[in-house]
Amino acid sequence: MMKSISLKRYYHQNPWFGFTIFALFSILFMVLEIINNRFWLADFEVYYKSAQRLLAGENLFRIPEDDFYVFKYSPTSALYFIPFTIFSFATAKIIYWFTLSGIMIYGFYLSAKLTASQYWIKNFAKINTLVLLAILILIVHIQRELHLGQVNHILLVLYILAAYFYQNKRPKHSALFLAISLFIKPFALIFIPYFIVKKNYQAIVVFIISVIVLFFLPLLFYSFPEFLQQSTLWFDELMIELNNKQDLLQEANHTIFSILARYTPVRLITFTPVLIKTYQIALLSLIAVSIWWFINKGKNIQNSGVAEFALLISMIPLLSFTSHNAFGFNELSIFLLLAFFSKFDGVGKTIIIMGFIFTGCNIHDLWGHDLSNFINNISLVSWGTLLIIIALFRGRQKGIF
Repeated sequence: MMKSISLKRYYHQNPWFGFTIFALFSILFMVLEIINNRFWLADFEVYYKSAQRLLAGENLFRIPEDDFYVFKYSPTSALYFIPFTIFSFATAKIIYWFTLSGIMIYGFYLSAKLTASQYWIKNFAKINTLVLLAILILIVHIQRELHLGQVNHILLVLYILAAYFYQNKRPKHSALFLAISLFIKPFALIFIPYFIVKKNYQAIVVFIISVIVLFFLPLLFYSFPEFLQQSTLWFDELMIELNNKQDLLQEANHTIFSILARYTPVRLITFTPVLIKTYQIALLSLIAVSIWWFINKGKNIQNSGVAEFALLISMIPLLSFTSHNAFGFNELSIFLLLAFFSKFDGVGKTIIIMGFIFTGCNIHDLWGHDLSNFINNISLVSWGTLLIIIALFRGRQKGIF
């Protein structure tokens, strides 16, 4: 009884309860992974090997013995993982697990600060409820990210950091973190038009200078001809990724181009390569106009940049040819919608709840292989993200955020 009272008091009087639960989950999950001989971190092994090869001045790309697990990122990104090579891979896996967990928890902290700052002063229970609900919604993405040792949440936290600094009138810092992220995956380019619309030209200059400096850092380990070769191979990988899943009617193609083509009358069109490009450009133009409206509508709303960054981050997995793992990018949007949930009407709340369910329901261990594959193949996670984005637009239209 005393423990129950103490726990309840901690929940109401300390804002770190939810974050503590996150940390305990991470530790427990790691222990279970080790016990079940599933402590693989297969993606992290790719980054670890690439850092070792960079230090030795060796080739990073399309190495036959790597088989399926090939390096697809920039030579600069291999630099980020050099500190882990101090340790054996077995030790490095444990360190990366805790590092990645810490980054995830920090992302939750930043998201809560950006979306629910008023509760940090007077209502710690609200903060804890917010964090616990976000964990529940995002658990499938958190679990997958840790199991594979991926970098999606590192990118996500860099974007949220960019949002945090932008919101705090430090756009140069925002641009720097976006530049750092660019060399893992080039998704950060989506923010450049945003800076232009906002007339933040200093941020663009800092972004360009940072990109140039970071791009040439691998020259510390390669001769100039070797550097050019590695950079060319990286661009080749980018082209391969861009050409993946170009079949608009392909299952598990989670882009907005595909789900609209598969589940609307657009599927009746006989697509040729020219029509595909025309369709994609037309849809991108419509999206760009919609985002411009969203930004313009928020001119007189305090802290409008948070919702704008949340929208842009949530758009990334719908515009890029990626797996369902990247839909954890909805995190900032989820925190925002949870924080302002009570301000929505019945229709808005229904849209939000359905968006949360569709985004986070595909738990493989719960549904089993066949049902989980079916949920993935119909791109339910994309529809969940679309509903979250619709809720963001509804919130902006009503002046909620």
